[in-house]
Amino acid sequence: MAATQYNKYIWLVDTIRSAGKITKAEIDRRWMHSSLNEYHESRIPDRTFYRCLNEIEMLFDIEILCERSPYGGQYYIAESDSNSKTKQWLLSQFAMSQSLDTSRELQDQILYEPIPAGTEYLTTIVEAMREKQKLHVAHLRFDSTEAPHEFLLAPLCLKVFKQRWYVLGFVEEIDNLHNTPKDEPRIYALDRVQFVKRTDKSFKQPKKFNPRAYFSGYYGVFCGKQYTPEIIRARVVPIAAKFLRSLPLHHSQKEIEPCVFEWFVAPTLDFIQQLRTYGSELEILHPQSLREQFKAELEQQLALYQ
Repeated sequence: MAATQYNKYIWLVDTIRSAGKITKAEIDRRWMHSSLNEYHESRIPDRTFYRCLNEIEMLFDIEILCERSPYGGQYYIAESDSNSKTKQWLLSQFAMSQSLDTSRELQDQILYEPIPAGTEYLTTIVEAMREKQKLHVAHLRFDSTEAPHEFLLAPLCLKVFKQRWYVLGFVEEIDNLHNTPKDEPRIYALDRVQFVKRTDKSFKQPKKFNPRAYFSGYYGVFCGKQYTPEIIRARVVPIAAKFLRSLPLHHSQKEIEPCVFEWFVAPTLDFIQQLRTYGSELEILHPQSLREQFKAELEQQLALYQ
């Protein structure tokens, strides 16, 4: 499935969601003015429309129903608690994209951060997760000067972090040149992927694997058995405390006293880098090893300016 088809599905979901209830005629009218309507169709053919509804339910677990009336049917999104966070994120992201697209005269007045490459593989990965099919992946690391690493991947979940998409899954080597543990999932950034292809090889989803539980002790995408969650405590200045209260760094975040925050999270590179962004506004209190690490880094930075 092409990425443009994926975008059309999200367009249809967002159009119905934003309207609450909407007729097929009104959907067709809006489709005429959509930038995704590359063939300038005057309407969405009924057969195509119903196929889209089925695909949307299978891909996103979003059920679109029709309320019949003497004056014609109105389409709406059925209420459901399943996967609600994913749905809300998906729709909010596309709603912003649609607002930018339909307000082209304001595009120079709306500034946003670009998303790196890799989104074109999302549909292929989602379908492979649904069908429990392994993927043939070619991935090139930033620090690699060699050819891309090719392997089979059993995709378990997708994750977004700092505007990058990542896929987590179990790896099966093709060339046997890489010593990749088979009992632990690996995570890969999609913007470093050279290609992704579905295979005819199936896999079984681990019964006890829960993506949210797996990432609960981590911040970002550095994860695995080599990282152990622990208590990290820091004091910040009052203005920084307001930012942390409004947007916690991690679900475990607690303010144990005014301007003193505590997290139960693995001290991975991405979490430490996030703490570094507060600069002199943050003081590490615990653990002592992390406090000493920050102190040594500050002394090295100071030496650069002397």
